[in-house]
Amino acid sequence: MSRNKLTISILLLVMLVGMALIPAASAQEEDKYSVTAEEAFKHANANMISFMAGNAPGFENWTGASIDPKPLELYDPNGKKLFYRFSVYNENKLIGTIDICADKTLGPSVYDIVFDPEPYKTAEAMKKSIEIAKSEYSDGKIKSTNLVVYSYPSIGAMTVVKDKATGVEHRIFVDAYTLEEVEDKPATETKPGVWSLYDKILTYGKENNLKEWQKLSLIHI
Repeated sequence: MSRNKLTISILLLVMLVGMALIPAASAQEEDKYSVTAEEAFKHANANMISFMAGNAPGFENWTGASIDPKPLELYDPNGKKLFYRFSVYNENKLIGTIDICADKTLGPSVYDIVFDPEPYKTAEAMKKSIEIAKSEYSDGKIKSTNLVVYSYPSIGAMTVVKDKATGVEHRIFVDAYTLEEVEDKPATETKPGVWSLYDKILTYGKENNLKEWQKLSLIHI
């Protein structure tokens, strides 16, 4: 092989390797700021203890409470993991939930705390969304089914199904409280709809949100 051909071959190899590394680098960038369930659990515990020690309003009945270490994983309609929702129990009674951000670029670790939450039917909602997807797109391929925050603070099941004939992906939403199907359209003044809380939070800027995470979230850990 001539020197010129060898040089060209090496350059092509370098270019191909570089192209192959681009998706990996993007994935590493996302993983850099992602939060594990174990880390989220530490934040939930630390913040609960801090709020109780500071006699924060609403925590009067939380003495002796414990957090279930296995959270619900809540996604955004755009497919990104949004929150870990931890259930708080006192004498086997559900007394609250704590939402911890699943990504450090979403701001302070604790996004929301709810007292005496209304029970939701997650398993039933996921089952129904799959059934609707199979019924409406019988020849389609189901790609995923997740619990999502489809219209904050509403949560439900979202099944993504790909129509084999057209290749178009469709989203089926079922509310986790009412078990009613929610139309995949933007919200109006009179009807609930679907919108991305993830995208809305990011309008404040990833860097600003990351600073808030570091400043307010890690101080107790």
